[in-house]
Amino acid sequence: MAVGGACLYGLYLFAIRLRSGATITFRDGLLVLANLAGAAASGLILTAVFAGRLVALIPWPTLQDAGLIAFAFGVFGWELLPLLFPKALRWAEGQADRLGGG
Repeated sequence: MAVGGACLYGLYLFAIRLRSGATITFRDGLLVLANLAGAAASGLILTAVFAGRLVALIPWPTLQDAGLIAFAFGVFGWELLPLLFPKALRWAEGQADRLGGG
């Protein structure tokens, strides 16, 4: 499902490029494929790490499906992951300070 979400993301990127009216070059195609590969990899990693835990947090039983979460990670993970880096760094620094006594 994460790869399916990444494919939707890649299709979206390609559609934006088509609608821009500019000539699409081979390099543009390679960049879309590189983004697609990054989105698929990040979606798979995020799914493996978080999907099982996040299912339990969804209050509606009909939406408690790891596949839906995997799809969302595939679509949005590649774009939203960089937003989490500063938060993860602060958390890691806090953990290091706590364990180091500082």
